[in-house]
Amino acid sequence: MSKGFHGRILFVDLSARTSELRSFDDDFYRKYLGGGAFGAYFLLRERPDALDPMDERNLLSLAPSVTTGAAVSGVSRCSLSALSPLTGMVADSQAGGRIGPYLKRAGVDALLLSGRADSPVYLHVENGRAEIRDAAHLTGQPVTAVREALADELGGKRLCVVQCGPAGERKVRFACAMADGNDVFGRTGLGAVFGAKNLRAICVRGAGELDFADPELLGQLARKGAARVSEAGFPRTLRAHGTPGVVSAQASAGNLATRNYARSFHPDHARLDGSTYDAELGAGETTCYGCAVRCRKRVQADKPYPLTTELGGPEFETLGMLGSNLEILDPAAVARASQLCGEYGIDTITMGGLAGYVFECLEKGLIPEDAAEGERLRFGSPEGLFWLIERVGRREGIGDVLADGFTAAVAAFGEQTAPYAIHVKNQGLAVHMPQVKPSQALMYAACPIGPDHQSSEHDWLLASGGEDCKALGIIGRGDAASTGSPKVRMTVYGQHYYSLLDALCLCQFCWGPGNLFTYRDLEDLVSACTGWQVSFFELMKAGERRVNLQRQLNARRGFGRQHDVLPERVFEPLPDGPKAGQHVDRERFTEMLSAFYAMQGWDPDTGKPTAGKLLELGLDWSL
Repeated sequence: MSKGFHGRILFVDLSARTSELRSFDDDFYRKYLGGGAFGAYFLLRERPDALDPMDERNLLSLAPSVTTGAAVSGVSRCSLSALSPLTGMVADSQAGGRIGPYLKRAGVDALLLSGRADSPVYLHVENGRAEIRDAAHLTGQPVTAVREALADELGGKRLCVVQCGPAGERKVRFACAMADGNDVFGRTGLGAVFGAKNLRAICVRGAGELDFADPELLGQLARKGAARVSEAGFPRTLRAHGTPGVVSAQASAGNLATRNYARSFHPDHARLDGSTYDAELGAGETTCYGCAVRCRKRVQADKPYPLTTELGGPEFETLGMLGSNLEILDPAAVARASQLCGEYGIDTITMGGLAGYVFECLEKGLIPEDAAEGERLRFGSPEGLFWLIERVGRREGIGDVLADGFTAAVAAFGEQTAPYAIHVKNQGLAVHMPQVKPSQALMYAACPIGPDHQSSEHDWLLASGGEDCKALGIIGRGDAASTGSPKVRMTVYGQHYYSLLDALCLCQFCWGPGNLFTYRDLEDLVSACTGWQVSFFELMKAGERRVNLQRQLNARRGFGRQHDVLPERVFEPLPDGPKAGQHVDRERFTEMLSAFYAMQGWDPDTGKPTAGKLLELGLDWSL
C-alpha cells in the first residue's frame, strides 16, 4: 500500500442515519488523486443524469487529496462537490484552512453524503467514524454563533466546523459553506445542498497521525517554500497585504469590475487596496495549515461599522464585487457587507453581481420601486447593500426572488432587465474582466463548474514568455490581449494544470506558475507523500481527466456548446479607463471557442468530450 492516504472513504446516508467505510485500491487514488475529481467520479458513477440538485440523492463530497496533510506551504486545501443548485451542472469549490488536513487526520480520505435527515442534524467525524447528532438548537443561528456552540459542545481542540449558515438552511441557491469563520467554499451554491439535506454542519476532529513516504524530502520542500516567500513577487504581496494588495495593480490594468461591469476602472480604487486600509482596519493575519505565506488578513472595528476578527477580512474578489462593482469605496463598508454574507453563508461574488443588477435596473426604472420596500437601493449605498444581503439571507421580499439567482430574477422582473443580469448559467462572473483578459472569456463560458476565475492561469503567463509558460508545453507567443491559438493553448493547458492543483487540493498562490514552487517540486511533493515515481506528464493527465469527468457529467445532464455563452455587456466597448474601447469580439470569441474545443478533444458542434478523448483518459466507462 502506498503512503499518504488511508485507502478508505466514509459514506454516510442521512436518510437511514447509517455510515460505511469503503476501501479503494492504489490505482483508484493514482488515477483520480482526490478533491473534485473524487466528487465528479462518484456523481458520474452513482447518480442518475437527470437528478435535481435539491433531490436528497444528490451526492455531497468533501475530499482532500493524496498530498493533503503534509506540512508544506499550500498543501492544505479541500474540495466540496455535488450537483449545483445554482447552475444545474457539477459543483466544485475549494477552501483552505484546516478542514482538509483534519479530515485526513480523522482517518478517512473523503466523506460522501447522500440522503436527507428527517430533522436538522450535524455530523461529527472522528477516528474513521461518523455520528449524526441533532441540530435543532442551531437552526437559524448565524455562522459565528453555531461555530462557538459546536466548539463548546464537542470541545474545540483540533476541531474544524464546516457549515451552511442560515442562507443554506433556506436553500439560497448561491449559499456557500463556511469552514470555521475564515475559509469559504464560496462558489456554485453548495450551502444549499446542505440545506436540502437538513444538514447544518460537518464537524471534523483531526487528532490522528499521517504517514508519508519521504518526510525528509517534505521537510526540504517546506523550507524551500518558506525561504521563497520574500523572493517571489506575488507571494510577497500576499504576505504583506493578502489578496487586497492587488486591487490597485488590477485596477490600473483596467481589470476591476465597476458599476455592474459597465466599466473596468474606478478612480478611487486605491481606497480598497490593502496597503491603504490595513492601517485603519487591519487586525493581524492567520494562515492555512502548514503555510508560510500567511495571506489571510483579519479586520476589526467598532465604527462606522462593527467588524469582527472571527470572520476574516474581504478578499480581492469581494472588494471588487461588493465594492467597486457597486461604487462603494469605503473599505469598512465592504468589509461589513462581506461579514454579513459570512454570517448568513452567502457567496459574495454572486451577491455583488445580483446587487449590481438590482441597483442598475432600479436606476433605469426597469424594476418596480415597491420591490425595494422603501429602501434606497442604489450604487454607492452601503446601507442599501446591507439591507439587500439581509433580505436574501432570510428569503424575504425581493430577497426571495434573488435567492434563486439571475434567471429567476429576470423571469420575475421581465426580459427588459436581462441585459443587466451579468452571469453565465445563472452564476455571477468574477471581478476579472473578459474584455481585458481573453482567457477569462473562455473560462467564463466553458468552465464545467460555471464561470470561474481560478480554473486556468491568466493571460500574463503567455505574455511573460518565460520558463513557467514554456514548461507547460505552451507553443507560440502573444501579449495579454491576444486571442490567437497560443492564447487558446495557454488556456487549455493552464486549465489542465489548475485542475491538477484542484485534484491535489493545492493552493494556486503557492503552486501556481511563478510562485513558491516549480513543476519539478510538484513531482517531488507527490512522490514524497505517496512513494510513487510520478512524472509531470502523468500529473497533467490527471488534471485533464478531472476536467473531462466534469464536462462529461454536464454533457450527460444536457449541457453543451449552446450553453457556453457570455452576457451581452462584455461585447460592448469599455467606455473609459486604461482599457477604453476594449471588448470581447463576438466573431473572434466564436473562433476561440471552436479552437478551445478542438484542443480539448471535444466535439466542435456540441462541446462534449469525444469517445476517443474519454478512452484516452481511461474514462470510457462514462460513455
